[in-house]
Amino acid sequence: MSIESIKENIQKYGWQFQYVFDANGEREEFSYSIGFEESFDHPEIMIFGLKRETMHSILSDIASEIKDGRKFEEGVRTANVLGGEFDVIFKSVKEKYLPEYAGIATRFYDRPIRLNVMFWPDKFNALPTEASCKLTVQNEALKIV
Repeated sequence: MSIESIKENIQKYGWQFQYVFDANGEREEFSYSIGFEESFDHPEIMIFGLKRETMHSILSDIASEIKDGRKFEEGVRTANVLGGEFDVIFKSVKEKYLPEYAGIATRFYDRPIRLNVMFWPDKFNALPTEASCKLTVQNEALKIV
């Protein structure tokens, strides 16, 4: 994806969906937004461990809500993101991991950015940041926040 095509998508839609996968299957797939910072003065959002289409749908819904004025705060258990009775929490990615995990975004912005991982819950609504959580597909994300 070229920087020019990212610029075009941000001008047209307000943001760009970026999907990242490991062809060897050794790391979890993840996706993130590019453009929330520029278009909405909001941290970019990254999601790990779901299907590509699901991550796109969630980020698209989040983008719509941000456009309507909603802010997703870091470190706050947040309802009404996934629907139903399930909560999420957003945690900030440490700056040293930005080039590795959001290289395209860091090249696009050419400056440090705010990037939050959205952690989603297990079937009991326990988040990966809580000891009772039974999920492991977001463990890699826990290492970068």
